[in-house]
Amino acid sequence: MAIPVLMPKQGITVESCFLGKWYVNENDMVSVGTLLFNYETDKAVFDYVSEVEGRILKILYAAGDIVDVLQPVCYVGETGEKLDVNIPETKIEVSVEASLKANVQSETTSAQPIVNVLSDDVYASPRAKAKALKQNIDLSSIKGSGPDGRIIDRDVSLENVGHAVRLPEDSLSFTIKPLSHMRKIIGNTMMKSLQNIAQLTHSLSFDATDIFAFRKTLKQHEALPRITFNDILIFAVSRVIRNHMNLNAHFVDGQLKIFDHVHVGIATDTPRGLMVPTLQNADVLTLAEISIQTKALISQCVAGQINPDLLTNASFTISNLGMLDIEHFTPIINPPQTGILGINNVSTKVKTDDYGRYVFYQAMGLSLTYDHQVLDGADASRFLKELKEYLQDFAKHIKSDSKGLV
Repeated sequence: MAIPVLMPKQGITVESCFLGKWYVNENDMVSVGTLLFNYETDKAVFDYVSEVEGRILKILYAAGDIVDVLQPVCYVGETGEKLDVNIPETKIEVSVEASLKANVQSETTSAQPIVNVLSDDVYASPRAKAKALKQNIDLSSIKGSGPDGRIIDRDVSLENVGHAVRLPEDSLSFTIKPLSHMRKIIGNTMMKSLQNIAQLTHSLSFDATDIFAFRKTLKQHEALPRITFNDILIFAVSRVIRNHMNLNAHFVDGQLKIFDHVHVGIATDTPRGLMVPTLQNADVLTLAEISIQTKALISQCVAGQINPDLLTNASFTISNLGMLDIEHFTPIINPPQTGILGINNVSTKVKTDDYGRYVFYQAMGLSLTYDHQVLDGADASRFLKELKEYLQDFAKHIKSDSKGLV
């Protein structure tokens, strides 16, 4: 009897998956453990191995198709067996992505080499070069009428110069790179965010002297994990935001869903694109626990092996581009959240001390984007100001926290 192979359900929130690649064809024999295909959610890629043995009787979907979870992808049965099941009339077409990929090589190789319209070897006036560029004419094919055979403005004319070569527009070589399924989802989410949320960004910087000094003291604690600036910022945000709960919320259908605990989304750069795993209940974790759990989440994202359920339900997000030397940016809110904090780079600034002397210090920038539908500018600024003061005296605050260092 033919056995259906179903599209797996990865996480309770996943409703459909992108079928990436088939490793087998119809009529191939497979065994238990044979790699059949790979598939991806909006965040992670998985391989599917056969749980039965037999022959691939029918493949229902092509690479690039979107398949609902728990729906048959193919059927496996015995050799010679007829498929005695009702299969919807499904025309398997190559997806846009697959079609483009198949044509990339032929388009690239068939394109003619580009002729350098403004070659340095061509003796022509600046006006002639500009005209040739505008009309897409190869100057090397034109005989100049100016002094010493220089090509001048009046020479650049297809009508007057019979052997001038007009470069065909399709001679410009290019490569089409289709967007991945994940990239499309990220793009759609960001577009919806900008279209549906009244986003505004406030920025300030704080004196990072205290957290630099604090990190140095941690070298005495050999049992501690390596504490990063990101860990410190997550700890600080999870404490300060409890006084500004409109930022620890989801805004849906005109109502504000405020969370009892702080679930921090951590924007993570991966080979497949942006992922945002959720560190749950960050406000009741110690700094060491935040560090350990954050590193685990990031590692799973980079490896493409994270449970999709861990990529949802963040109440507030942190995006750190400081390590890439970004001085300021405008982070985009991940809906339905009401805010996101951007972490900028560290720079040297100057201030005056109590005696009027100039003092250099290390400053770190913060950029808060918030939803003006639920939060006024003054409220957002108060959050940033309190966060700044907390970070500038971080050692004292973590010492007084009941869930402090470890």
